[in-house]
Amino acid sequence: MANRKTESGAEQVLLDSEKLTHDQGYVLKNLLISDDNKFMGCLATRHGSHDGGSESSSLLLYTLSDVGVPKLVEKLEGLFNFVFGTNDTLFYTVLDAKLRASKVMAHRIGLEQSEDIVVFDEPCHQCFVDITRTKDKQFHIVNSSKLDSSQVYLFSSAHDFWQHSSKDVNAQALRMVRPRQANVEYFVDHHDGEFIILTNSPKDYEPGLPTAESLPFRLVRAPTASPTSEHWVELMSVSEDELIEDVEIFKTHIMVSMKRQGQPAVYIYDRASGCRSELSLPYNGNCMVRPESNPQFDATTVRLGFSSPVHLESVVEYDMALMKQSRSWASTPLHINSSEYVIRRLKVPARDVDIPMTLIHHESAELSKA
Repeated sequence: MANRKTESGAEQVLLDSEKLTHDQGYVLKNLLISDDNKFMGCLATRHGSHDGGSESSSLLLYTLSDVGVPKLVEKLEGLFNFVFGTNDTLFYTVLDAKLRASKVMAHRIGLEQSEDIVVFDEPCHQCFVDITRTKDKQFHIVNSSKLDSSQVYLFSSAHDFWQHSSKDVNAQALRMVRPRQANVEYFVDHHDGEFIILTNSPKDYEPGLPTAESLPFRLVRAPTASPTSEHWVELMSVSEDELIEDVEIFKTHIMVSMKRQGQPAVYIYDRASGCRSELSLPYNGNCMVRPESNPQFDATTVRLGFSSPVHLESVVEYDMALMKQSRSWASTPLHINSSEYVIRRLKVPARDVDIPMTLIHHESAELSKA
């Protein structure tokens, strides 16, 4: 269910997903609001469809006003994913005959879908195309990915595809960040005059040469005007026993989730000072860490999900400046008193390496020293 608060502070229901299914036969997949709060886009599939329609979806576009219920004004067909742009535009991907997202289209709200413009068309049948947006909303990202590699194109969110009638001009609006290379992936975001890139690319890059194996991920930066790989510079140093798993960009900080010697660790990188600090994790770090949805670019807090062998999933919100918990949402506990159980990480000697092991036992258990 999507809600908003009115000027009086009361909540207003914008969309009831159960009612959408009951009245119109649609199952909601995704919902986004345009930057100017004029439109609400609902990506939905037909309930109970068995003809491949569960892959290809409809986009229901509603107008949002300060008063009254949202009004359905357009319905686009044959979409897989979408994201809003500026100036009443949106971008979406479509599937080919093999149910592969292969094309990015631009749509101007108010025009017929037949007038939509092709932004990107991927001819390689092994690639899957997606359209996203940088968190600061300055750039759109076209990601053409294979199972083991990616190739990213950028274009300014301010670019007007309808202003330029020439296909060549629109094609030049897309900038490729790094050519595809086997076993190399990279993910791009943008902040304060530079791109932030998470990649497992080798530092010594030779175009066209595949890497022998997938390398650990590292975090790099590149100027907005020159995002290509020859301009990449290390943003945050990582030791040999640390492996980056996820990154979340904020206006003043960067959250980096990683594993250190097999155990979770979360660092907060301060953009102003260039220093990183480690968060204190619950359950003495004997847990799984899952980044929650953190859509607000200017947020000063980050939400993380945690679970352990004796704790169900819970969510903790951290103040990134103070490096302290600000709020937490604990889930319903198991039918045990988790405080009575001990979780320990051990290393069991083997022939050539030490094998990590998690040991769980009741605090009253007497362990053999043998």
